[in-house]
Amino acid sequence: MRLLSSVISILSLSLLAACAGDPTSCCAAGQPTLRVINAFTTPVDVLIDGTVAIGALAEATSATASPAAGGHTLVLRPVGSGSSVSQAITTTTGTVGTIAAVRALNGALAAAVLDDTNSVVPVGTTKVRVLHLAPSAGTLQVFRTQPDHQQPTAWQFPFTYQPVPTSLSAPFYQSTVGSWDVRIWQQPADASGWAGAAVKVVLPLTSGEKRTIVILDKPGGGVRIEVL
Repeated sequence: MRLLSSVISILSLSLLAACAGDPTSCCAAGQPTLRVINAFTTPVDVLIDGTVAIGALAEATSATASPAAGGHTLVLRPVGSGSSVSQAITTTTGTVGTIAAVRALNGALAAAVLDDTNSVVPVGTTKVRVLHLAPSAGTLQVFRTQPDHQQPTAWQFPFTYQPVPTSLSAPFYQSTVGSWDVRIWQQPADASGWAGAAVKVVLPLTSGEKRTIVILDKPGGGVRIEVL
């Protein structure tokens, strides 16, 4: 027993030393990650299999949880409300999945899976999509340049909040390999706002890569983005 205890102690110390050196590659290697974005108008609780995984997630923010790999039931529940919406999810080792709490067409809370599994990016090309999930921002001006077209071009017009099911079917635009420059502002309603855009992001993409830009409300006014 004394020998067994010594072996266990040595292994435990070795594991702790390894984790202290690089915890991301040791203790959490391959752990599934679930990212939840609150694009609704009130804070929401996030429950996984009946247990609160993220409490009172503020509007226009995101947070992550680490459920085990496999099938789960995700529940989104407005704080202080008896209503909720559920979504079946499957988490996979070493991947990051994204769920958004959004408005349905009737204004109620809904869940949108933002992971894209159907858009194949051919070799030698890149793809980008933009989701307007900022319910307080109104109509936005979203313009882009892309590797094969350097003239600022409107993403779509009008570009308003995308509730379920619109947010689930937002298209990807395709271009060649290189950098996408996406800029977002509220006025004026043409490309003259390009130079002074309040929000901008440059995405250098290599062959076969794709990205999703999520537009969210910004505390105090305006918008911010998260890139998936």
